[in-house]
Amino acid sequence: MAGAFPAVYTFGPTFRAENSQTRRHLAEFYMVEAELAFTESLNDLMKVMEGLFKTTTENLLSHCAEDVELFHKYVSPGNMEQVDLMMKRNFNVISYTEAIDILNRSSEQFTFKPEWGCDLQTEHEKYIVQHCGNVPVFVTDYPYELKPFYARDNQDQPQHTAAAVDLLVPGVGELCGGSLREERLELLRTRLEKAGLDDTYAWYLQLREFGSVPHGGFGMGFERYLQCVLGIDNIKDTIPFARFSHSCVL
Repeated sequence: MAGAFPAVYTFGPTFRAENSQTRRHLAEFYMVEAELAFTESLNDLMKVMEGLFKTTTENLLSHCAEDVELFHKYVSPGNMEQVDLMMKRNFNVISYTEAIDILNRSSEQFTFKPEWGCDLQTEHEKYIVQHCGNVPVFVTDYPYELKPFYARDNQDQPQHTAAAVDLLVPGVGELCGGSLREERLELLRTRLEKAGLDDTYAWYLQLREFGSVPHGGFGMGFERYLQCVLGIDNIKDTIPFARFSHSCVL
């Protein structure tokens, strides 16, 4: 679709395969997924992510003021000040390498030791947001091996990274995740062959072989968004019928 209409999106249910039992994971959740054609910059993706967050929040505060006030009065006193701060300030931008450096210089005793090459845990993400003044933070250029096969290779040395970005927000951690997509056929084929997925994703290779453009995209979890702006501690309280591992009642 992005090949015909340069900016497209979808909004609907998404399903998680992992057995995640946390306050921010559901087995079925809703996600906004966007794709932008003709972009070779993570900055383009970050502008759309920040714009989506702020525009959605402006509309929420304009059209559902009483509902939001109810939450902020009885569920999360003080969260409105946090929302105001996020709306007024520009979001921060740091690299994954800078994030690991911030965590290693911290006096905090983390359950999971932060090391370059490891995935950021929720405790790491929340600390980084706090360190940056409780304003949302974009973390860019993750280790290449951490990201899906379709993330664009930065081809940098010695730390091999991908052109990927996550948006971390107060109280939640990761809200959005995205990347530039690998449009170079040979690089994509090499990675799929290395992973033993070249037959499974032959159709994906054909998308590049028969014509494509540089593009990128991201997804934003809607329930996590509600957690952030309403100050809800447990994601299961953001949806009428929460479906999570071992509890997916029809």
